Amino acid sequence: MKNGALKIITRKKKIPVSFSLVVLILFFKFVAPVVAVDSSEKFSVIMPADSSMVEGDLISFVIKVNKSNADTIKITRNKTEIASFTHLGSLSRGKDYLCKVVSLEFGPNEFVIDALEKGGIVETKKLTVFYRSDISKRFSINPPEFRRNPFHKEDREVGCMKCHRTDVSEEDMKPAKPEGSLCYPCHKMITAYRNVHGPAARWACLTCHDKNTRPVKYTTVKPDRDLCFTCHKEKKEEWKSKKYVHGPTATGKCTICHNPHASDNEFWLRKPTWDLCTGCHEDRASGSHVIVGFGSSTHPTRGRPDPSRYGKELSCASCHNPHASNSKSLFINDADDLYDLCKVCHKNK
Repeated sequence: MKNGALKIITRKKKIPVSFSLVVLILFFKFVAPVVAVDSSEKFSVIMPADSSMVEGDLISFVIKVNKSNADTIKITRNKTEIASFTHLGSLSRGKDYLCKVVSLEFGPNEFVIDALEKGGIVETKKLTVFYRSDISKRFSINPPEFRRNPFHKEDREVGCMKCHRTDVSEEDMKPAKPEGSLCYPCHKMITAYRNVHGPAARWACLTCHDKNTRPVKYTTVKPDRDLCFTCHKEKKEEWKSKKYVHGPTATGKCTICHNPHASDNEFWLRKPTWDLCTGCHEDRASGSHVIVGFGSSTHPTRGRPDPSRYGKELSCASCHNPHASNSKSLFINDADDLYDLCKVCHKNK
């Protein structure tokens, strides 16, 4: 004892050798098998994550194949088989990842991924992805259990480096050919449509996607109009001068109606014009609103040639401007009333 302090001395107890052996035996008997279960998985789904929410109709599957005798992996979406990987035993060392882009349906997409060995299922994994879309009234709001889960974060790209380049180069700004783009190997399906948007056609993805954003990489400016108007300047001036503006245009949400990459429809619309419009304006699908008060028959709104637009089919856009107009009903040619609108086609009536 010094300066009134009490010195406490502790003595280490020796653990008997027999006790250590018992602990070791118990570990290998009960703990070790639990660890082995994880390592015996036939495959792991890297992406998409379960309960993810997306706002596009395509999603990438990345599956890591572990050492096993499984020879086939099948992907089923909502009870329909949509993809299959065979000859898994021939995968080269280090190249044990399978990648596949698949399409989605509006709302919940229930995926079942099966590993098969000689035709028999040896392991199954399940996950659900919710496709939210403003053009689907039923699925415009995602349930709270589904969340955004973007893949492009630096820590998630590590596994891709075995096969892919992940760092942006100067060539990626203006690739000489599609294959020269950083994005092409995984995202080439986004341009597999009849009509392709300019930047996507050139695979100049970084024209719209910011390479400097973090923690999520390659995000785009919101609202959409702030990005779209950098090229479509004439539309900005045209619509700004109009008295009335359509909802999606007014809120700057161009991608509600337009796919920014590609589509089988003109103007990269997400659906054919009539189907797109009546997705929100369901009460207009009958066409009776066109001649209300004039008789009992209805005016066609599709399925006929458009008299005022040679080579095009009659649709909602035959009478209404989908963006802006000086007419409260968004009539084309800024028609003041229904009579002026009718004269666009019925000139001699």
